[in-house]
Amino acid sequence: MDFENVTHVQRAQARVGAVLSGAWRLDALIGLGGMAAVYAATHRSGQRVAIKLLHPERARDKVDRARFLREKAIVNTVNHPGVAAVLADDVTEDGSPFLVMDLLEGETLLQRWKAQKGPLPPAEVLALSEQILEVLAAAHENGVIHRDLKPDNIFLTREHGVKILDFGIARLRVPSSQTSLAGLRAMGTPAYMPPEQARARWDLVDARTDIWALGATMFSLLTNRYVQDAPTVNELFFLRMTCPIPSLARIQPSMHPAVVRVVDRALEFAQADRWPDARSMLAAVREAQAAVGAAPPSRATVAPPSRSAIAPLPRSTVTPPPPRGVLAPPPRDVRDLGALEARPPSGRAPTQTRSSRTSGLSSPASLATVPRAISTIPRAP
Repeated sequence: MDFENVTHVQRAQARVGAVLSGAWRLDALIGLGGMAAVYAATHRSGQRVAIKLLHPERARDKVDRARFLREKAIVNTVNHPGVAAVLADDVTEDGSPFLVMDLLEGETLLQRWKAQKGPLPPAEVLALSEQILEVLAAAHENGVIHRDLKPDNIFLTREHGVKILDFGIARLRVPSSQTSLAGLRAMGTPAYMPPEQARARWDLVDARTDIWALGATMFSLLTNRYVQDAPTVNELFFLRMTCPIPSLARIQPSMHPAVVRVVDRALEFAQADRWPDARSMLAAVREAQAAVGAAPPSRATVAPPSRSAIAPLPRSTVTPPPPRGVLAPPPRDVRDLGALEARPPSGRAPTQTRSSRTSGLSSPASLATVPRAISTIPRAP
């Protein structure tokens, strides 16, 4: 966390206890990103909700303000139980707009992944992907592209359901006065950003952009590493724009071929080579679920530890400490919604090769070197 983010945390924490518009009391800070802070809140009637409050400096920017308020219209357009509903919008006394949303109980997929301290079981990743694709199919069929799908924006409820969060940079496939502005910069999270989005080619962004991001999420959950790595954000963008992603089979040789097929096709460099839509990928995920369920367990597969008693990992796989100069993160209940997911430990260098894909790197670097990312291109370290 950099100094600016520490300042954001302190300022956001200072709002706890405040009452917005004479009706909504902010009870606790539960999330923080580059655009907004998220609070658990209580209405004067006793209703418990989440409040998403735009940062004051963002509220003064007309484009940021309009994009923030557009989230309500986009979420209501999707109209699916797998999306956290926006109940209302209002403005604080100091002019900052806020959204009133469903208050969810559970954890993000990022938190689930970190608690595992290693790759998630393929069966679990497929089951989660099935639910995510059902939401994406509904969104895409209503003309909505999320554009920032990642583990931190996928919420797992206590009822084992999936909710997709943060449609703040989502796009409706309808002409907008902001379309021309989007081409000036790349928006999203570099670790889960497909080539066309890294190039800020918003005219090419479509449903297959979200499919690539889900493929990158599955790849990370299954391997405990990102699809590509680089010392700086600029180098990561360059790799993403120019180099295909290595096959999942190269990183995890024991992975079932049906799972490899789902992930590899989602991560194809050319959009035309990816799954054409969410429902096509959904059908392939269900086929992979049947294949994985019918296959005998691989000798190379290690049973995951229970959530309540996670065994210590070998020294060689312990997550490296954060880089020097990086301050300690905020309290556990505060998520940096705009940050690149926490660096999991890097796996062994791949040994298998596949002629159709190359990694674009001479050797895999430690994930501790992956730069942080915010909702736009981050500042250089």
